[in-house]
Amino acid sequence: MNLKDTFEKTVTKIISPFDKFIDSQISTGLLLLVATVLAMVMANTDLNSVYQHIIHADAGLSVGDYQFKMPVEEWVGSGLMALFFFLLGLELKRECLAGELKDPKKIGIILSAALGGMVMPAVIYYLINSGNSFQEGWAIPLATDTAFALGALAFFKHRMSKEVFIFLTGLAIFDDLGAIFIIALYYTESINFEALYWAGSITALLLGMNISGFRAVWPYMICGLILWWFVHMSGIHATVAGVAVALTIPARPHIKSEKLTDRVQKLLSRFERCQKVENEILGDQRQSELAINIEDAAKDASTPLQRWESKLENPIGLGVLPIFALFSAGIPLVGQDWSGTLTSPLTLGIVGGLVVGKPLGIFLFSVVAEKLQFGSLPEGMTKKELLGIGLLAGMGFTMSFFISMLAFKGNHGLIEEAKLAVLISTLFAGIIGIIWLFVTTKPRIANSAT
Repeated sequence: MNLKDTFEKTVTKIISPFDKFIDSQISTGLLLLVATVLAMVMANTDLNSVYQHIIHADAGLSVGDYQFKMPVEEWVGSGLMALFFFLLGLELKRECLAGELKDPKKIGIILSAALGGMVMPAVIYYLINSGNSFQEGWAIPLATDTAFALGALAFFKHRMSKEVFIFLTGLAIFDDLGAIFIIALYYTESINFEALYWAGSITALLLGMNISGFRAVWPYMICGLILWWFVHMSGIHATVAGVAVALTIPARPHIKSEKLTDRVQKLLSRFERCQKVENEILGDQRQSELAINIEDAAKDASTPLQRWESKLENPIGLGVLPIFALFSAGIPLVGQDWSGTLTSPLTLGIVGGLVVGKPLGIFLFSVVAEKLQFGSLPEGMTKKELLGIGLLAGMGFTMSFFISMLAFKGNHGLIEEAKLAVLISTLFAGIIGIIWLFVTTKPRIANSAT
C-alpha cells in the first residue's frame, strides 16, 4: 500500500467515524445506567443525607466582597452540561456541512420526524395538564436521550442498516436542538439586556476569529468561558452558550488533502534519508523536527471542529453525562405515594407524551412528509423500523430531567415526581421498542459468492 492509499484510508476513518460513535454511545448508555442506579441507591438508603448535602452544597469563587456561588447540582446542570451542549453543536454543524444531514431529502424526513416527535408529546401532555399547576412542564417529554436510544438500538446492529442508526442520531440531534430553543425562549424568567449585549459581542468576536482563520484552541476556550458567564448573567440558561460557541468553531482545513499528500511525501523522504545516518529519533534532532512537521501537516489538513468533537466525545459521554445522572437521578422511592404518583396528571402527561406521543408523532409526520415528497426514508428502512425508532426515541432521560428542573424550579416535590415519571417512561419505551424490533426484524444475511 503506497502513501496515497494510506492517507486516503486515514481520511476516510476521520470523516466517517460512525461505528466508533455507536460503540461510544453504548458505553455511555451503560455508564448512565450505572450512575442512575447508584444515585437511586444513595437516595434511598442511609447515604441520603450525605447525598443531599453534596448536591446542595454551595461552591464557587469569592474575591473580596464579590461572591459567585451556586449549589453543586446547579454547577453540574449549568456548567458541565454546557460542554454537552457544545458537543451537540459540533455534531450538528458537522452533520449539516459534510454528514448525512447535508442531503436535503434526508434532512427533510428527519426534520419532519423530529418535529412530530416534539409536537405530539407536547399536545398530549398539554391536553392532560391544561389549566393545572403542572402545565409548565409541557416540554419535558419532547427530547430523546441519544445514548440510551442508540444503546438500545445497538442490540439490532446485525438486523438493520447503518442508515437506521443515522436516522435515529439525526432525530435525537434535532430533538435536542429544539429543546435548546425552548429552554432559551420559554424557560427564561427575566433577561438582563446589558449582559445579553455583551454575550452577543463575544459571539460576534468568535465569528470574526473563525473568518480570520484563527485555529488555536485557547482563544476559543477563553472567549467561550466569557460567553458562558455573560449568558448566565443575562438570565438565559447558560448551556445555550455551549451551542453558540460550537457554531463558531472553524470547519475548514488549513490545507487541502492534495497539498497534504505532497507535503508529507517530501517530509517522509527527508525522514528516511536521516534514518540512514541515525536510527534513533531521540538522538537525532532533525528526525524529531521532521516528525513534528509531519504531525503539524496532518493537523493542518483536519479541521478544529473534527478534532474537538473527536477529543470531547468520550470525556463528555463517559464523564459529564454520568455525573449529571448521578447528581439528578437520586429520587426517593421509600415512602412514595405510588397510587397518587402513578395517577397524577403530571405522570400521565409525561408517560403519555414519551411512550405514546413520541412514536405516534415520529411515525405520522414521517409518513406525511413522504406523501408530500418533503423527504424520503433511507433506502431499505421499513415502516416497522420507523415505528421501532419512534418507540426508542421515547427514552427521554437526560434532557427530560434537565427540563424538569427548569420547569418546576423551586418546587422540589414536583421535580422529583417529574423525574420519576421520566424514569418510568424511559424504561417502558425502551422495553416496548426492543420487543417490537425483535419481533418485527430479522438478522440480515450477508451475500456471499457461490
